[in-house]
Amino acid sequence: MADLVGSGRLDRRGFLTITGAALTGLAASWVEAPSGFTSALNGDRVTDKMVSTIEQRISTLRTLDDQLGGALLLEQARGDLALITGLLSAGRYTDQIRVRLYALAARISHLTGWMAYDAGLRSAGQRYYVGALRSARTAGDDAFGAFILAEMGVHVSEGGRTAERVALISTALDNAPRTLSPYTQSFLYLHKAEALSRDGDHRKAGTALNRAVSLWDRHTAEENPDWLDWFGEAQLKSTEGKVLLRSGQVDRATSSLEASIEKAAPRDKAVRSSRLAEARLAGGDLDGALDAANYGAGLLEDKVSSVRALDRLKEFSAQLEPHKSVPATREFRERLQALPVTA
Repeated sequence: MADLVGSGRLDRRGFLTITGAALTGLAASWVEAPSGFTSALNGDRVTDKMVSTIEQRISTLRTLDDQLGGALLLEQARGDLALITGLLSAGRYTDQIRVRLYALAARISHLTGWMAYDAGLRSAGQRYYVGALRSARTAGDDAFGAFILAEMGVHVSEGGRTAERVALISTALDNAPRTLSPYTQSFLYLHKAEALSRDGDHRKAGTALNRAVSLWDRHTAEENPDWLDWFGEAQLKSTEGKVLLRSGQVDRATSSLEASIEKAAPRDKAVRSSRLAEARLAGGDLDGALDAANYGAGLLEDKVSSVRALDRLKEFSAQLEPHKSVPATREFRERLQALPVTA
């Protein structure tokens, strides 16, 4: 874990400093932090209150990530990972506290990896995910380990290795605890649908998608694990839209993608706008496609920092080449060009 904390800082790319209300929110989670943190880092006992404070901090960071995007918060996440690593290596604690610390290490390693991925730092993101997987195993949290494998597949498939993503999600499902809730199973089968769709097996992707929807319909709010409380119908509709679009069902895909954006957090709206634009363009609706793309660009101008969202808008822009003479296309491309590369 210590190596992971150090290596992540070598992969920097235009990170911004969080300010204003977001900074106030981050600070608020530390107001009640006990003064014993420094002592614990020097070998004194790690208390239950300290661990609870860190848990709240990570929850706050995860919520802010949904709103602002990963690039703005990556350094804060790295700092939390360094704190937990320091407590594990230097502090004294009971077996129960040790398990909680490793569980927290898994959570913040995953969150840091996700933020790195969102900021365009894919290799760093994958390293953090490996650290999260190891920490989850040490904590005995195999459900979270299955979650991490599913998330790692996203990085792999976007690098073009789609068959490897299918293998990762299959391993996750085959080795997940038998007590896994329908809610968590729905998430995993949704990843399986996306993996198979990217790999070109649209029939099996449709079967996995139907299974994910069926499991979602059976879930109850009480069974949601805290590390998956962000998962909901918006994510379900987003993946449904992507799977349908790749299989050529443009109208249904467009409807699902529109629903996914309506219910999404700001960063996800920015990311998904490009996929909706692609679907509308595939359906012959250039004006609607540009409306969606401009909506995403507007979020990147005013509210969200996400290299991932920017990259996807650039991919959509390349699809506009047959329409490059249309004034609205030129205006969108100029707007996109004006966005900072660290958006």
